[in-house]
Formats: sequence, C-alpha cells, structure tokens
Amino acid sequence: MKVFELKYKICFLKDISREDVLIRVASCIDRTLLKDEKWKCYHIENKLKEYSFCAPFPLPKDSTYKKYEVYQIIIRTLNIKLVEYLVENLPRYEDVYMKGIICEVKIIPKKHISKIYSLTPLIIKGSENGYWRDNMSFDEFGEQIKINLVKKYKLFVEKDFEEDFLFFSLIELKNKVPIKIKYKKIHLLGDKVDIQISDHPNAQLLAYMAQATGLGTMNQRGYGFINVKSD
Repeated sequence: MKVFELKYKICFLKDISREDVLIRVASCIDRTLLKDEKWKCYHIENKLKEYSFCAPFPLPKDSTYKKYEVYQIIIRTLNIKLVEYLVENLPRYEDVYMKGIICEVKIIPKKHISKIYSLTPLIIKGSENGYWRDNMSFDEFGEQIKINLVKKYKLFVEKDFEEDFLFFSLIELKNKVPIKIKYKKIHLLGDKVDIQISDHPNAQLLAYMAQATGLGTMNQRGYGFINVKSD
C-alpha cells in the first residue's frame, strides 16, 4: 500500500467563498473524471472512492478566495492509475470558476504516526443519516471512525486483518459546536478531531491509509481530509 500525494496549483477566475470552495474543487475533479469513459464509470459507481482532498491554501484572511490568485490543493489517493490520469489531465482543466496550472506527485513515506488531525470537517452519520450526536455516544463516534477505516482497508487494500485492536488512545473534538457544511441544497454537520494513534501495527496501517482515504464519509467531496504528526 502506497499513499500518493498530488500538489495541484490552480487559479480562481472568480471570487469564491470559503463555504463554496470544496464544492468547486470537487466539481473540477468530477468533470475531469467524466472526460474519460473508464474514469466516468469509476466516478458514477456507487462505492467508496480511494481519494480525498483539502481546501485550497493559503487560506484566505477573510471568507473569500480571490479572483486571479494562485492556490494549491492537495489530493491524496491509493490508486496509481488515478494518479497518472489526474497528473496528466488536471492541469488542462478550466471552467468559469477556476483554471488548472500544474500538478506534481510524490509518494508519502511510511513513518510511525503519533497523531492524525482534521484539516476539513469529518462527517459521521448516525441512524437515519442524521448527525451522530443525535444518535450515538462519543465512544460510539470514535468506534465508528475505526469501523469506517477498516471497511476502506478491506475494500481498497483487499486484505483481511485482525480488527480487535486499540486504534487510538485519545480522541478530542476541536470544535465546541457542530460545523455547518453546505452540500447541494442542504447543510450537513461535521467536526474536526485530534486523534492519538496507538502503536499497534494495524492502527499504524489505518492511520497511514487515512492520509489518502480520509476519515468518515464524503471524502470525495473534500470532507474528512487529515494530516498526521510522525515521530
């Protein structure tokens, strides 16, 4: 298993609010995938995707990304074929909101990971697809993060492994109130977390993988993107 990181430079052609920016980046990736029949099938298939991305940076000092300024987006994935396709095609992308400039790639080395932390809000759905705090305890929330990562590992890495292990020693919510997220014509609620990762080998595997797959759901929409602290 290897985590590939793409550094994608773009220029906005209109002012974009921070609330809308993940929507615009997701649209860029979606439309790039739709240009090729193979990747169109990949995009529309109803299953988890092995990539995630962050909001463009540097983050604006106010609430708006500025027209004609250059920003960088980090996209991570486990899929080398997807890497090859995006590196070739993302720099050619242009719509009324943004224009691609250049895309570079590297492999993230495996190191011992002591902590993972959110850069974009994590979405964990409770029963009936509602917000988790309405349906589960904080302990169940933490367990759901692990369950989601195990599911991704089995799907993307296609290997079974012992699931009865300590994934984290501490999890901390970084927001006092839920973070409102704009999605289509509704708003969802998410959270940012700091998670202290255990030394167990399987915990380390999941933490490394999570750099590509993100935490929770809707990672291909830009949510659950993380960074790590390594020893």
